[in-house]
Amino acid sequence: MLTALYRSIIPSAVRGFVYDLFLGRVLFFIRHFRVIVRSKLTFAFSFLLPKTEKNRVFSFMGKHGLTSYPYEYSLAYKSLEIQVEKDDHQNLLFVYHHGRRLYFPEFYSVEMVKKDYRALITEQDSHSAHRYVRSYNDLKDRTLLDVGAAEGIFSLDTIELTKRVIIFECLDHWQKPLMATFANWTNKVSFIKKYVGNQSAGDLITIDEFLSAESKDNLFIKMDIEGAERSALEGAKATLATGRNIQLAICTYHRQGDPEFMADLLTGYGYSIEFSNGFMYWNKRISKGIIRGKN
Repeated sequence: MLTALYRSIIPSAVRGFVYDLFLGRVLFFIRHFRVIVRSKLTFAFSFLLPKTEKNRVFSFMGKHGLTSYPYEYSLAYKSLEIQVEKDDHQNLLFVYHHGRRLYFPEFYSVEMVKKDYRALITEQDSHSAHRYVRSYNDLKDRTLLDVGAAEGIFSLDTIELTKRVIIFECLDHWQKPLMATFANWTNKVSFIKKYVGNQSAGDLITIDEFLSAESKDNLFIKMDIEGAERSALEGAKATLATGRNIQLAICTYHRQGDPEFMADLLTGYGYSIEFSNGFMYWNKRISKGIIRGKN
């Protein structure tokens, strides 16, 4: 009741200012209290503790604050200057990413673009636990299934290497930016406005259904779908079992237990696996970020 009264009386702009200045920080502290305390203590007593990877992660966050990428390499990106430009014809903001335009949704401000782009290039740094591949050359002459493409930076990074790109992204606000980003590659990029899961109905589709009349060979499957990875893999059983020369990069940090689950699932299909280097901090947990597999 108090929350509803607060929202009805205080204008949204003022509420946003209060949240950014004070309330958001207080709520963040409350929600992450245990991890903050552990990080501070680990940093303070690091000279007494075993030199494990997880202790190094907590010690880093005790010194620099909580972050999804708790390693020294990430510090260089915090102050990196980002040049944002406007495409007046499209009415979209964009950045030049390795010489190519990467577009963002219409409602994004310049600061939102800068924040998101910094996060994107931080997560795909070669030292990052969120790095999808050791080398982009792994995608040469493959069909990329970019499941959960969002802004499409992974597809853009590999666009000259891949034979074909299938972008699965269901959120409305990404549709126009994606079309703008890949306007020069319409001959090889397809857009599927559906969620990928374990059944095909409505706005859901399975990988097996999508590939039912297509080759399941020479694929690269990347999944970053906010915890729905298990369901999407369940809907790819035939592809994983019968496809040849398949590589995968699957996020494992969204749900507790996903690293172990994904490892068991992929090895059960005869895939060799490895995890990306290091750990991520996400949803109050330290977790492995990406599992990579190939058959």
